Amino acid sequence: MSEPSTPRFSFLSTAYRTEDRVAGMIESVLAQTDPDWELVVVDNGLSDEMARIVGGYTHDPRIRLVRQPNRGAAGGINAASAAARGRYVSLLNSDDHVEPGFCARLGAVLDARPEVDAVCPDAWFFSATTGEQLPKSYLENWGAPRPDENHLLTLAELVEGLCPYYTGAVRREVWESHGELDADTVAVADLEIFLRIVGAGRGLVMVPDKLGRYCQAPESMSRGGRSVLALEAQREVVVTRHAQASGRPEDLAALERELRRSRHRRGVVGARVALFDGDVAGARRACDDALRERWDLRTAAIRAGLALAPGLVRRAYSATHVEPVALPPGSTAAGESAVRPAA
Repeated sequence: MSEPSTPRFSFLSTAYRTEDRVAGMIESVLAQTDPDWELVVVDNGLSDEMARIVGGYTHDPRIRLVRQPNRGAAGGINAASAAARGRYVSLLNSDDHVEPGFCARLGAVLDARPEVDAVCPDAWFFSATTGEQLPKSYLENWGAPRPDENHLLTLAELVEGLCPYYTGAVRREVWESHGELDADTVAVADLEIFLRIVGAGRGLVMVPDKLGRYCQAPESMSRGGRSVLALEAQREVVVTRHAQASGRPEDLAALERELRRSRHRRGVVGARVALFDGDVAGARRACDDALRERWDLRTAAIRAGLALAPGLVRRAYSATHVEPVALPPGSTAAGESAVRPAA
């Protein structure tokens, strides 16, 4: 029996509790203008409905279904990786999409530039509830400048700056060395992989093209806030690990600035969560933690209000923070939505 051909791209996707959205992901891959790809979908939970939906596409030999008990997002992606054969590897959440030109554009960069080992685009956000495209892209939402695709990102930039969008393309040999996901830091798995790649002296670039579509799921203030806190804690772990392993002054200086920013944000978000829970004393402590890292007028005003009129602040907060809020990039949605951008 002859060996199967090697496709240009391998899309790796783990699917759990996304039966209502996985077909959209598959259709976006089928729409690629470059047809030289494979899609490996892991039914990460032995869902009969998931197997039925994905199985409806496996008449196309480029689409393969792997089934296993739920092993978490890391276990799902690692299983997809073990089954993949492509020259370039791309993570793709089971509820996200790629634009039709994704493979053609990113493949052209990797084909033409041997010094580049991974390339990441920009991406649109779209509402999980309505399917509507939201007005700002991933990079625009975070106020990032337009990427210069001739610039190789540095470790210091990744430690302190915006994480590239997670659905990019990585050379297979580089992925095999640096792409295994860790369960303990899966919420920032994309950032971890990019830090490994750049820390090993490999080339990573960003292009300005909006070639992904990221599903923005609604969450309650309570769950969304707690997800932010967990995300920030995991981000601190991975940036500290890689900056300290480097030991370069510029990387350590970037780490110090990033940790101050992260601790400030954890304090601000922690105060919101505490107010949502009715824990005024906890909100005061969280504000104090934030202000120790960086003074800002809004947090200082909330802290003053908690000292002078805590009941009024709590009631005002409850009245204005009852609607669901979107989870930030870098967090996991309900069930398992695999890897989220870790900005």
